[in-house]
Amino acid sequence: MPGERLDSWLRGHESLVDVLTASLLAACCVLFGLLVDADPVYFLFSLLLALPLALRRRDAGVCAALVLATAGAQWLTIRNDIGALPADLAVPLAVHAAAAYGPRWAGGAALAAGLAGSALGGLSWPMLPSPVTAHLLVGVFLASTVVAAWATGTLRRVRLAHREQQARLAVLAERNRISREMHDIVAHSLAVVIAQADGGRYATSPEACRSALVTIGECARQALGDLRRVLGVLRDGPA
Repeated sequence: MPGERLDSWLRGHESLVDVLTASLLAACCVLFGLLVDADPVYFLFSLLLALPLALRRRDAGVCAALVLATAGAQWLTIRNDIGALPADLAVPLAVHAAAAYGPRWAGGAALAAGLAGSALGGLSWPMLPSPVTAHLLVGVFLASTVVAAWATGTLRRVRLAHREQQARLAVLAERNRISREMHDIVAHSLAVVIAQADGGRYATSPEACRSALVTIGECARQALGDLRRVLGVLRDGPA
């Protein structure tokens, strides 16, 4: 189905998808800055926020650290001049990546840093003086975005772990099936060989001995072919 093929392609080109995502966000922010004739510092922070997303799956911890550090520097330097940027969308994306693909401590650290940034953002935006309720609403909105990103990232981690576990169980089941099949082949073949060998030992005519040897040879060749087939499946893996 088209949806399954697309999902398979995306899983096989995760790094490329991340690079394209970072590039698209950076391009949109730059285009917006050109349209509004933004200051050079706007372009600097926009690129510093967007470009680390290219690492969101390859090195989620580094991605989150770079994005959150840039967001902190943004708050310290330009919160009263420019305020929030469109590229701040990178913050929840980085938190999601840390929760989904990074070490467990990285997800927790990104959540804590994101919530701290949400509190600072609510304190500063909208520009003072403004009603306290406006700052509370902004802070709650930013915190909700961060928590939602962390929660969806954690859910993604659980789903990936479940998928890996299912794959391991499937491999184990296939190996057990092959092991049972090999046991049946060897046991049956040896039983036939032993029976024919015992019969040939007590045979009184050359024809009976020759027939027993022919049966032993045919059984051994068939068993060898079956073992090669089973070992080929084991070597190549389940289809």
